[in-house]
Amino acid sequence: MKKPILIGALALMLAPGLAHAVSIGGAVFGGSSIPIAQDDNGSGSMFGVRVPVNFVPLITVEPYWAQTNGGSSSYSAGGVSYTRDGIDNTSLGANVLFEFGTGVRMFPFAGIGTNKLSRAGLNQSETGYDFGLGFGFNLPLAGLGVDARGALNVVTDPASSDASRKWGEITVGVSYAIFHLP
Repeated sequence: MKKPILIGALALMLAPGLAHAVSIGGAVFGGSSIPIAQDDNGSGSMFGVRVPVNFVPLITVEPYWAQTNGGSSSYSAGGVSYTRDGIDNTSLGANVLFEFGTGVRMFPFAGIGTNKLSRAGLNQSETGYDFGLGFGFNLPLAGLGVDARGALNVVTDPASSDASRKWGEITVGVSYAIFHLP
């Protein structure tokens, strides 16, 4: 009997603090995606949107959608040159950011998502994991911010127990705080 009362009292004490920390924003970003150890894929551009939701200080959950347009790759075999289209990657997922700092922020992050890989002869959806480090700062205009990130995106391949596709990603984004509870 005492345990439910204690949990209820703790929830009531924390609720006002959590309510003041809730904010929701919108962000757009763009950058470059560089395949790692993939001879059949070239570097390409990427862009997307993020919706940062901050529940408590220091922790932000960030659903995202991103599109990568893989660059073509050229290789030769037996004296004959070949060019292959790059792999396009459409991803949908969420990251968790751990933010440090107030003026200039540093935030390591990690996330999970679904990745649809496509090109001629390839059309598959796989689970992907990403992690990286970002830096950001707020602009003098209320609610606007800029960030730069470096990340590693690893997409699993269930057909092979020891294979995955990996991309290094470098992005720059602009965000706007849409909603913030006082």
